[in-house]
Formats: sequence, C-alpha cells, structure tokens
Amino acid sequence: MAVQRPRRGDDLLRYRSQEGDFEVEVSHTLNKWCVSVLRLEDSSIVAQDFFPERWKAMARAQDFLRILNTRNRHEGGEGGGEDL
Repeated sequence: MAVQRPRRGDDLLRYRSQEGDFEVEVSHTLNKWCVSVLRLEDSSIVAQDFFPERWKAMARAQDFLRILNTRNRHEGGEGGGEDL
C-alpha cells in the first residue's frame, strides 16, 4: 500500500539576498529537498543542489544566502564584480 506524505506548509521556502538580485529557494521535489540559487534579473539558475533531508537543505540555503549577502563587503562595497 502506498503511503502519501502529508503536505507541509514549508515545502517551498524563498529567501532574497539583501540587494534583491538573487533568491535562494528550498523546495521538496522527487522525494528530495532541492536548493536553488536564482538570479532574478533573468530568472536563471546559478546553482542547484539536492539533499535527502530537510535540515541539510536548509543549512545549505543559509550558507548560500550568507555568501550572497557578504559578497559586496569583500569587494569594498562597489557594484559589479564576480558572480557566484
């Protein structure tokens, strides 16, 4: 007998970078947790990773968000520079 996993309200979470140019998304797909980094100006996927457990995906999403939010501090606050 197939058992359907109950739907949770947190199957899709989105976090925006402080500058608002990137978004980190955590979603549950294909029985795995997917972490995607999206560039908002052209909706392209910059990075994507899959995890069997939610807590690992959430930890990676926070890592990506921390990197995105600190990148201008290392560049001296100037625009431009390297992408991910």
